[in-house]
Amino acid sequence: MKGSFTLFFYMKRKEGCMEPLRILMLAWEYPPMMVGGLGRHVYELSRALAYYGHDVHVVTVHEEQCTTYEKVHGVHVHRVSVDYREKYHFYEWIAALNKSMLAYTQELCKGYVFDVIHAHDWLVAICAMDLQKKQQLTLVTTVHATEHGRNSGIYTSLQWKIHMHEKELVKESNVVIVCSQFMKSEVMRNFEINSEGVIVHPNGIDCNFFHAVTPSLEITKRYHLSDRLVVFSIGRIVNEKGFYTIIEAAPHITQRYPQVLFIIAGQGTMLEQYRAVVQRKGLQHSILFLGHITEEEQRAFFQRCDVLLIPSLYEPFGIVVLEGMLAKKPVLVSRVGGLQEIIIEGVNGFLMKAGCAQSLNEKLICIIEQPEIAQCAANKGYEDVLVHYNWSEIARATAHTYEKAVQHHKCGG
Repeated sequence: MKGSFTLFFYMKRKEGCMEPLRILMLAWEYPPMMVGGLGRHVYELSRALAYYGHDVHVVTVHEEQCTTYEKVHGVHVHRVSVDYREKYHFYEWIAALNKSMLAYTQELCKGYVFDVIHAHDWLVAICAMDLQKKQQLTLVTTVHATEHGRNSGIYTSLQWKIHMHEKELVKESNVVIVCSQFMKSEVMRNFEINSEGVIVHPNGIDCNFFHAVTPSLEITKRYHLSDRLVVFSIGRIVNEKGFYTIIEAAPHITQRYPQVLFIIAGQGTMLEQYRAVVQRKGLQHSILFLGHITEEEQRAFFQRCDVLLIPSLYEPFGIVVLEGMLAKKPVLVSRVGGLQEIIIEGVNGFLMKAGCAQSLNEKLICIIEQPEIAQCAANKGYEDVLVHYNWSEIARATAHTYEKAVQHHKCGG
């Protein structure tokens, strides 16, 4: 399989005269440091590009259990330490991270000539822009989300600072990549950039995501799931993810179907607040906020659950939906952002009105009471993931975006 794939790519490369590129990626998230979808995106994209023969270096945050440098799936991973230890003061911590990243990458560039810098979000903006100017390199930026979108506006001085970092980074970039048409419109509107400068490449998923992983009997026993109908959600526990809608909907659903258990995994600033509300409303038997779980547990829950529920109020794309589709589960998502570009109502999944408990109830009741229709949609979702959200194709398209940006930059564009 690998040999035939490599031969196929070699032939395509010769066709398109594509030469291997030397790519420097900057990202604050990378396994095992995983906060949201950004880390998964960088991991999958970088290794797909490396598999295609490109020379990929990822500079990211150092974690205690990791080495400073290692080669993972053909990707050179460099982890830098941050002098400023207080992650609770996040903005200051990010500033310190960029300082460390810049010092490290400047040294790296002394012995290595890169073709392109690929920055992921404002969190690496300072390093990316300084390095671009000092090394005269092409700068490509992926905007995974915006501060304006996350908060439905800019209201505080901190939000304004982040917004201005985003705006400057977009302005200085040779090309901007986004994951959905929704995000393209948002970036153009918020940062006053024309459509030619914004390219859409969707997120993807590794079709082997669940290989060698079986539904864990351990989680079934630990959480007493054997007789429960599990509705699984996962994401950062923050307002934009819409988990409060589950709390509002749960009493009606569980009165009708006492066996339903909503399991919500993830960390975030609102975790303890939501747990307190669940306790106060007496919903402990119906809703379980797990907090952080391991990647193995995440995959086990995807395979064990009966429905994947993503009730986001704002979602540029939603990689987690692809994971649910790959697990052949009925997926119920909000009709917002990139989610509504992935899901076609009743065909490969189901759509609910964002923030509306009544809509969540109606759709979930349909899924529970019409299992054949729900499974038919789940099967179509599985097919769509394999065809449309393949990291190999996304990496190939991204490499062509790099090439065009580099050529344009060399020509003085």
